[in-house]
Amino acid sequence: MSAGKTLEPAFQAAQAPLRWAAVRRQLRSQRGATAALVAVSLMMLVGFAGLATEGGLLYLTSRNAQNGADSAAMAAASAYQFRGRTAALGAASEVALRNGFTGAVVNNPPLAGAMAGNANAFEVVLDRAVPMILSRSLHGKASMPVSARAVSLLVGATPACIVALTGTLTIQNSSTFDARECAIGSNAPGASVQIPQSNSTVRARAVTAVGTCNGCSNARWSFSEGYQNHAPPLDNPYAPLDTKPYTLASGASCLNTTTLNARGPIAPTGTTRAYCASVTVSNTSAVVFSPGTYVFQNASLTIGSISSFACSGCTFIFRGSSPGNLSITNTSAVNLSAPATNGDDADYDGVLFHRATGGAMGSNGSPNLNLQSVSSFNLAGGIYFPGSYIRIGNVSSSSSNNCLALVGGTIEISSLSSFRFDVSNCASYGTAVPATRVARLVE
Repeated sequence: MSAGKTLEPAFQAAQAPLRWAAVRRQLRSQRGATAALVAVSLMMLVGFAGLATEGGLLYLTSRNAQNGADSAAMAAASAYQFRGRTAALGAASEVALRNGFTGAVVNNPPLAGAMAGNANAFEVVLDRAVPMILSRSLHGKASMPVSARAVSLLVGATPACIVALTGTLTIQNSSTFDARECAIGSNAPGASVQIPQSNSTVRARAVTAVGTCNGCSNARWSFSEGYQNHAPPLDNPYAPLDTKPYTLASGASCLNTTTLNARGPIAPTGTTRAYCASVTVSNTSAVVFSPGTYVFQNASLTIGSISSFACSGCTFIFRGSSPGNLSITNTSAVNLSAPATNGDDADYDGVLFHRATGGAMGSNGSPNLNLQSVSSFNLAGGIYFPGSYIRIGNVSSSSSNNCLALVGGTIEISSLSSFRFDVSNCASYGTAVPATRVARLVE
């Protein structure tokens, strides 16, 4: 036993280095695994930190893109009111660029959404790629796309009953001018509205002037929504008629008027025929025209010195290379209404009088539309005489139809006693109504 006891400590001493070597190998193996685990963990931590950081950047860029798209769309609609479509598209791109977005896509009308095809709407789309440097290890993408879209729309706010497109709107020498339910104004630059002290009472819902209004500050006048100088132009719903094509009448389609120049009445022409010489209806009592469309080609219509003139569901069109004029004077009673549905041409639904662009613009002494000295004047429908001089005066009774939308070049209104301008019932006659326009974001 003593020999065995002597060998055991020696054996144990010999085995000790072997055990320590195994422990060291195990420790080295654990350190390698720990290092790998730490490396992976650090990569994940960096990825998550990057995801948080770049996620915030992604959100901020998305928010800036939407703000930029909204601003660009509103800039387009606002510029469109003053300077037209080309300027509107340029304004949207410029605003987008100032907000740090290049390559903005601007569509008028919009290509998608609820406003697709609407010529008064502007669609702006902004795109940007946001670099993903820190979080790329998690999703494998070098960048993330950010896109924003906005649509603005010009909407009508206050209906307008009188709009001078290219000249001055003048209201003078009237005991009562009444347009309390609608706006009036001029789209011409300069002193585009004139309301001198010669009036006794002037009432309107609003007055807008692209230039300035001379006389609007008079404390005696009543404008429930105030007046505005340097305002956006009033909307012109009849502008498509400016470029509407038509075929000139000739030969048998030019009707003979030589027998009609004394007393009338005359028959409708439709849109394929026309009166090619001027027509005068006078020196008779009551004249009633049949419903329909009356076209005058390089010819005028003069109604005067009769007791009454009436036509229900009628449209009077003056066109040609030198469109004629319309004069209704010295008549006791005039009752005219436009067709809500024009059976000859739907573009003339709700239109009572239209004179095409071209020809000479009249003057105070020789207006293109002259409505003078009528005791009882009931008109219903749209009157569109662009590039023309309109003179209305010495009208004493108020129209009961509540639909008279008057759009011309230069407009002079004088010596009214109780005639009222109103467009509140124009829907009944299918008549488009001008309006003040406001830009709004709709998508």
